Amino acid sequence: MPSLAQFRDPALSLFQSAVDEVIARKTAGTQSQATGGPVAIARPDPSNNMVKMATAEASTAHDAIQSGAAPPTPPPAPVSAAPGGLGDEVGYCASLARNYAVAKLLCHTDDANRYQALLTAKDGPCDPGWVEASLKYEEFLLSKGTIPYRVYQNMNDFVIDGKLPANARVAIVGDWGTGQDAAKTVLAQIARKNPDVVIHMGDVYYSGTDFEMQNYFYNIWKESLDLTKVPTFTLAGNHDMFCGGAPYYKLIDQLGQPASYFCLRNDNWQFLAMDTGLHDNNPEGGGPTYLEDTEVTWIADKIQNRGNRRTVLLSHHQLFAANEAICGQSVNDRLSQQLSPLLPSVDMWLWGHEHNLVIYQEYLGVLARCIGHGAFPVCLTDLPATPMFPDVPMVPLRLGDNGIFYNHGYMIMDLAGNTATLSYYQDTDETVPQYTESLAAVATAAS
Repeated sequence: MPSLAQFRDPALSLFQSAVDEVIARKTAGTQSQATGGPVAIARPDPSNNMVKMATAEASTAHDAIQSGAAPPTPPPAPVSAAPGGLGDEVGYCASLARNYAVAKLLCHTDDANRYQALLTAKDGPCDPGWVEASLKYEEFLLSKGTIPYRVYQNMNDFVIDGKLPANARVAIVGDWGTGQDAAKTVLAQIARKNPDVVIHMGDVYYSGTDFEMQNYFYNIWKESLDLTKVPTFTLAGNHDMFCGGAPYYKLIDQLGQPASYFCLRNDNWQFLAMDTGLHDNNPEGGGPTYLEDTEVTWIADKIQNRGNRRTVLLSHHQLFAANEAICGQSVNDRLSQQLSPLLPSVDMWLWGHEHNLVIYQEYLGVLARCIGHGAFPVCLTDLPATPMFPDVPMVPLRLGDNGIFYNHGYMIMDLAGNTATLSYYQDTDETVPQYTESLAAVATAAS
């Protein structure tokens, strides 16, 4: 299974998206000519030279940003002065393409002209695709606007009744939007379990562009699931907002989802989805993500007026983590301050973001599960051998692997009255779950 690389940086992710789209469209055109008909657009193989060098360029720039240095720019020397070898030449072209777009955006005309001349040099090494990618990247940077976040007008807005049966099977998968075969395998397994509802915890890579939302999420989703019979929802992840968020909102309109936060409920249960992606779209914003105050008020209303319903919170981001730092610490203090008064009335909180399955013991007054292992490839060396924050209590459980990557997976939550059985599956075995637990019946929900 080929790997992907992702960066929590909108500008660099958009560069990856631009290169990805140019290559994907070219590949699809070639396939269509070869077969004599239209072919679904698939994500390019990460081993493609342009994809690899776009990733390398993004990595170099990311490291420079993290160190506080200015991102490197291509040398204003003749192409022949570039280091030797095909890999070096393609990397040189990737750097030219990214900096050409940035220079144009910043109206640095002399630099832009110099980069363009090097990119298009008749005897130079740069594939014409790099020019296309730089123009697509410029288009993305220019079109990125304000996220069209939706604010309720009435407290009953964004409440979804009638789509969650009393005895429902709810499938939940996180960080799924890679467009790779592994993602298709996971969704096919979910479909074979005949869910009544499917919920995605957010993130379509690299930056949630319209091309990515349609080809790496919606088109695959509707091929695997009958969207007229199986309501499906997707939360707002940080990568979904990197392009400005408009394609995400187009997607949820296609799915019939009213907003980036919502309440899906029946007489016994309510799934409260929150939007933690809105304030994690800019790495320079500082501090951990948080919710809009109006959204906190809306969520509090649903919890305080839940009646006999049990409550499951859903978000893309974590409240806390044992294996990954949240701005240098284990807890998102700002999110905790916003929601801690409500947590005694919450039965469970499910999130993604960290590409892992983590079963937490009760901590900070909440029973939490990280379900972020939907499809993003994670190498064995990517997860720490021991917890980064050992004070955060976990059930000792670790994903299986194929010797290179950890397995992917999803959760099935079977509701029966006010009880629930939760089964966590790996994609290597869709029959026997890796872990199972129950939320026992209660006489009435807390008032």
